Amino acid sequence: SRFPLEKQAVTARAARRIGLGMTGLADSLIMLGLRYGSAPSLECASSAMRVICHSVYRTSIALAKQKGPFPLFDRDNYLRGEFIRQLPSELRDDIHRYGMRNSHVTAIAPTGTISLLANNVSSGLEPVFRFEYQRRMRDADGALHLHPVEDYAHALFRERFGAAGLPPAFVSVVDIPPVAHLAMQAALQPYVDSAISKTINVPRDYPYTEFRGLYDVAFDQGLKGCTTFRPNDVTGEVLVDRPPTPPAVHCCSVEREAD
Repeated sequence: SRFPLEKQAVTARAARRIGLGMTGLADSLIMLGLRYGSAPSLECASSAMRVICHSVYRTSIALAKQKGPFPLFDRDNYLRGEFIRQLPSELRDDIHRYGMRNSHVTAIAPTGTISLLANNVSSGLEPVFRFEYQRRMRDADGALHLHPVEDYAHALFRERFGAAGLPPAFVSVVDIPPVAHLAMQAALQPYVDSAISKTINVPRDYPYTEFRGLYDVAFDQGLKGCTTFRPNDVTGEVLVDRPPTPPAVHCCSVEREAD
């Protein structure tokens, strides 16, 4: 990678930090017949992230054996880390022997635009926003336009089964309580040594006392971050069910991408 400042390059190369994760989780659960937020879905997601985590650590150890650990690697301090202490003993033993090529190896990014390039699978660990919706995007001419989008799992089901009713596993953001969002993030956090990008979608009429409690739940479950979003007339939405009323011109308006 190239960096604007030499100090940035030195910092990045000293830790060699990366962040491998997942996307399309909600669509995968749908195609497995698992309702997002249910106990079986949490177990499935946790198992998948555990495989990713341990595989990536094993690979980084192998690279360290071949090329040496990242420059800032301090074996004793690294092995004392809370996350590292939760790894299987064989991985900790190999870290002690060979080190790690990368200081951190796992993360779950929002992948809002990347998911579109993958035939619009669900993004990151997020539930499906809507099965059919319109996405506001800035075109090459600089103007904002609405583009119709269909979720991958939904399109695949319609292609195979036509107008048949959707199975119970087909749930979207509006069907999932905020605490289920937190439960999914908590199921994956033990296998993510960096951070997880997760937006807790809150209904417009969600009571403030319950909204405030979401951050307490996130803290109690050991989550490294918690972002909430409630639709409102000030910030608007990137993804919409139907064409919105054109907003009035505002001197300080900012178009924010999903990721």
